[in-house]
Amino acid sequence: MTGNAAILLVLGAALSWGVAQTVTKLGLSRMDLVPFAAMRAGFALLLVVPYGIITNGFHFKAASLIGMAAFAGLIDSFVGTLLYMYSLKRGEAHEAAALANTAPFWGVVTAVFFLGEPARPIIFLAALLVVVGACFLISPAKDERRPRSIRGGVAALGAALLWGVAETGPAKYCLDRGMPPAEFQLILIGAAALTWRITAFLYRSPQKKPLNSVGVGIAFFTAATGFFLGWILWLSGLKLAEASLLTPIRGGAMTIFAFATSIVVLRERPTPRAFLGAALACSGVVLASLGA
Repeated sequence: MTGNAAILLVLGAALSWGVAQTVTKLGLSRMDLVPFAAMRAGFALLLVVPYGIITNGFHFKAASLIGMAAFAGLIDSFVGTLLYMYSLKRGEAHEAAALANTAPFWGVVTAVFFLGEPARPIIFLAALLVVVGACFLISPAKDERRPRSIRGGVAALGAALLWGVAETGPAKYCLDRGMPPAEFQLILIGAAALTWRITAFLYRSPQKKPLNSVGVGIAFFTAATGFFLGWILWLSGLKLAEASLLTPIRGGAMTIFAFATSIVVLRERPTPRAFLGAALACSGVVLASLGA
């Protein structure tokens, strides 16, 4: 029963993150990357503070855990997000999301070698299916004329590495040692918001875009769905089950939700190979769910 609850929570997190991953592209088309990301992190901070107060989720007892959560915020929500948004600006959303959502591989590796969780062959197979599915999602068709951005692809893979490590290792480590989920989320978002604010202060764009009300609205929407709700659901699920069991489910479901959102909202036209990739990612989710 606990395993089923964890899976449902993680699927909810994947939906929140997958939609936010894709809709972010609309915001980046209206605002510069750094101001958009800084505003998004600020909105998330405004949401998580009252949530933590209402749930009595702030204790701040162990300095080592606070440092671990802040480190997660730096690599996940600052550097990882920066790489992902850079990739989004250089290609289509379903491609960037597919590559970034290969994070389950790194998540499983982190869970096994850092957290000491058992190495289950079925979970490694599930993570592999998600990764292979992502490769099909971004592989070009023979008659495709649009060139692919190598830098954008490498940036998305870098985001996958950082997201896979941070959302599995530091998060589970802190939760297992008694840190409330709301406290971890506050420190993670606070570290990211501070770093983005400093970056925005130092940022100088040669072609700075004016503040756009629609862009601001999208920043708030992605903060509420991705930064706030997505993390609440993910951390809640992570308290109930092993990280190595949940991370392939999260990554595969995020790939599927981001893929669907890119078609419905952004009107992107994935290739038939991309649909095969979505099916493989879905298979990874099902396999990991059975393993849980």
